[in-house]
Amino acid sequence: MKTFIIVLALVIAAVIGWYIFNYYQSSNSKPLVVNTKTTDTMVIVRDSIINAGTYDSIPSGFYQGMLPCKSCDGIQRTILFTDNDHFKMEELNWGKGTPARAVNGTWEKEKEKGHFRLYENDKPIAEYRLSKDSLINTESFGTKIPDSLSHQYALFRKNTAPENASWKKRRTEGVEIFGTGGDPYWSVEIDKDKYILFKAPTIQRPVIVPIEKPQPTKDSLIYSISTDGGNLLKVSIAPGFCTDGLSDHIYEYRMTVTYKGQMYKGCAVLLDKGMIVENNRK
Repeated sequence: MKTFIIVLALVIAAVIGWYIFNYYQSSNSKPLVVNTKTTDTMVIVRDSIINAGTYDSIPSGFYQGMLPCKSCDGIQRTILFTDNDHFKMEELNWGKGTPARAVNGTWEKEKEKGHFRLYENDKPIAEYRLSKDSLINTESFGTKIPDSLSHQYALFRKNTAPENASWKKRRTEGVEIFGTGGDPYWSVEIDKDKYILFKAPTIQRPVIVPIEKPQPTKDSLIYSISTDGGNLLKVSIAPGFCTDGLSDHIYEYRMTVTYKGQMYKGCAVLLDKGMIVENNRK
């Protein structure tokens, strides 16, 4: 019996000693050093993002931001960088109800890494610095923008509608133009060799009509076709940046559909780059 009591006492003492040893280890500075390293690393990464330098790359697709304005609620600037070193820019003054100002031009790289300049009619109008997925406006019409105000003149990369996987799938199925809008949701599909398909919850069944040659105007492309029932389906496509209110995509074109006295306004994407719709705005 004495032997059993001695063994039991030794086991209890060993367990107590094991707990004391682990408690001491958990109170030691080793884990604190690990935490300190992790915190330091996070600070370094955060600083590297805040102080991101320029990148030897080129802008591509849509960039958008809200700039300060003395006489309005803000200036929404949207720039689309296209192929062949060209760009399209729209500036919309919020709170004024005036049409967006459109500018077409070219751009070229500057000697300084990551910097490039925009030109309208061969005259420089702005300089930007490319930083990750953002554009920082560093100069406007010859006036330098201080670094302290750079956060007010930043444009951020936006999704471009044609890059959407669903649009690419529709293109392989023969659809050259796709239009969409909300409130209520509606859609248009145009196969330039076959048909126009219009869907909306306000009509009982989809409207499909054989394709006819569109009529170009000064600022749009118009399809005007009568259905079998004698109703006119009119589809107008015009240049102008657009958001459908249903996604975060920016479209390069606007679409208006008129059917049975009701007008539907939304956006359009040209899946076939050969179908170019341009206007003569200056």
